[in-house]
Amino acid sequence: MKELIKEIIALEWAFFDKVQNEGGRADCQDDFRTFEIMRGSQYEAWDEATLESWRDDLEAAKAEGRNPLAEKYGYMMIIDAPEENRALAAMLPPVSEEKKNLAREITKRLAPQNAAFAARYPLLAAHARPLSGAGGECTSIETYQTGELWTYSERTLRLLAARVSELEARGESYAELVIENGLKRRGFAGLAHAEEILRTRRAGD
Repeated sequence: MKELIKEIIALEWAFFDKVQNEGGRADCQDDFRTFEIMRGSQYEAWDEATLESWRDDLEAAKAEGRNPLAEKYGYMMIIDAPEENRALAAMLPPVSEEKKNLAREITKRLAPQNAAFAARYPLLAAHARPLSGAGGECTSIETYQTGELWTYSERTLRLLAARVSELEARGESYAELVIENGLKRRGFAGLAHAEEILRTRRAGD
């Protein structure tokens, strides 16, 4: 699966490089290492079928001349402020009710996982996006996840929902798994290790 994840990240990076921002090119668009950590930590929590389906979605978007990463940020804007972004909404690919329902099902199931993570690791959570809400300085987890999920095909959404169910059946949290993958990519032993380091730093301040 490592090669498949590399293939997906390469496709996404090419799209990300072409995202147009109102204030000009963002610094993160020249930071491949952070991009690779963030995207890879998510995809390491997926199974092969979901990865293959999302790879196919990206290839289809490329063939159609679409940029799903630009679409994600557009969707996030209309979710946060629909009235102010009516013109933008008209330019984006329409999202079917089925896709919205599937995305809503996934975010509804991830919400308590995100809340449980915040309660268990409050110092780590303090460095993360807020759980929900709109219009703040930082896009919430709920808005970010929804915007991204709307770029997936219905097939990918169903496969991801099944993956979340599979992890839940094993007593594992998809949300915590993604965050832990990212921490391990940065050199931490895991969630508890990173939380303890933050606690020690706070005590020393």
